[in-house]
Amino acid sequence: MGNPHVTIAQEASVATETVGNKLTGKLGVGEIVLMVVATASPLAVMVANLPLIVLLGNGPAAPVDALIAMIIMLLFTVGFISMSRYIKNSGAFYAYIQKGLGRIAGLGSATLALCSYSLILIAIEGFFGYALADTLKAFLGIEIPWQALSLAVVAIVGYFGYRHIELSAKVLGIALMFEILIVIAVDVAIIAQNGFTNLDPRVFALETITSGSPGFGIMFAIFCFIGFEATVVFREEARDPERTIPIATYAAAIGIGVFYFVSMWCFVGGIGFDKVVPFAEEHPGDVYLLVTEQFLGTVAKEAMQLLLITSLFAVVLSLHNVVVRYKYILGSYGAFPRFLSEIHPLNGSPHKASLLQTMCSLAVLVVVMAIGLDPVTQVYAWGATAGTIGYMLLLALTCVGVMVFFAGKADGTSRWASVVAPLGALAGILFCIWIAVDNLPTLVGGDNPYPIAFGIALTIVATFVVGVVMAVLIRARSPERYLKLDELT
Repeated sequence: MGNPHVTIAQEASVATETVGNKLTGKLGVGEIVLMVVATASPLAVMVANLPLIVLLGNGPAAPVDALIAMIIMLLFTVGFISMSRYIKNSGAFYAYIQKGLGRIAGLGSATLALCSYSLILIAIEGFFGYALADTLKAFLGIEIPWQALSLAVVAIVGYFGYRHIELSAKVLGIALMFEILIVIAVDVAIIAQNGFTNLDPRVFALETITSGSPGFGIMFAIFCFIGFEATVVFREEARDPERTIPIATYAAAIGIGVFYFVSMWCFVGGIGFDKVVPFAEEHPGDVYLLVTEQFLGTVAKEAMQLLLITSLFAVVLSLHNVVVRYKYILGSYGAFPRFLSEIHPLNGSPHKASLLQTMCSLAVLVVVMAIGLDPVTQVYAWGATAGTIGYMLLLALTCVGVMVFFAGKADGTSRWASVVAPLGALAGILFCIWIAVDNLPTLVGGDNPYPIAFGIALTIVATFVVGVVMAVLIRARSPERYLKLDELT
């Protein structure tokens, strides 16, 4: 885990020093992988996302969906890492897209990334307030409005981002370890009590995989990998990035994928192949908590509820850092206002980018609270849906960017890495995007989902167009500045 005084949820700023106006650091493989795991939030996935895979996807085939999603992400990683040696900054997806498809598409993808991650961040900030309010009421009998708790977590995270405070790894680091361990404990308990024979091989049957809506299942499984490119976002802060980033990226994809596959298979086995869908329908909000209680007891269930809060807090911290570093690097090269790249002289933090993101989160949350949106069925559902579709579009554009970049480039890169793997990933991602867009009203829910569905689609398109228009205007008004956008890659 590295230095015991290094922040886990603040991986974006661990061991960071200011050299000129650049971020430097000594993040190792384990620390970067831990950042991705914190962002992926395995416990939140099992509690909140797994029921969606089961109910809206293909039921007991959930572990197969996780396996397919892992394969798609690994295929994506092959080209992503092969091209990484040509990317010299922490720009992540948009740097790849710009390198392959040009400055205009690159800046469009940058604004799309900022919007997508910001929407997911705000969605989780809203859900965090609701979950914490529910936990405080259940454990202490204290009733605090979710609105106050959501605004409080935004302010706390903003303070950390501004001050570059390093929380002890013994606080969130241990919480993250317990989060993973309690899910593993559930897996072990299910196998110990029911035996390996209860890991029903029927989950791999073609009729099971194709039942229900496998596209939905795979799409929600890909959602479990959000934050995946966080490994390269922190390139400037990594120790020996040419070695560290590839290892960390493969380790994160395989580790997260295997973890979900095994845990979801145990989940299906624990409930029963034929019972998992009816049981999830009856208990959509707490199905995994009930399974935990059945196999580990009430104390374990209550511990899981508490760990869910720390898990969500870690996600908010991690996503805040990802969004801030997008703004920081874009500001550094003049694509966004220069003040976003300023480093605090004492704290060594990208404080103005962090402050801007905090203000944006607060403003949006205040608006949704004022109009009375529900924190779960509306704030979380709509924000997460819009952000996830935007995220998948970034994955697809990156695949295309990788293939275009390597086309006709005689640098020794294999055809597998430059064409076959990215093309396979692209096919899987486009399938999921098509499923998501085609069923957007279902994802949004409610009595009249079409206006919201249209609004989500318009937001995604508009944020990409904003970046495109910015690039065109920069090219027309300041050709030298436009040419310098190449420095983003």
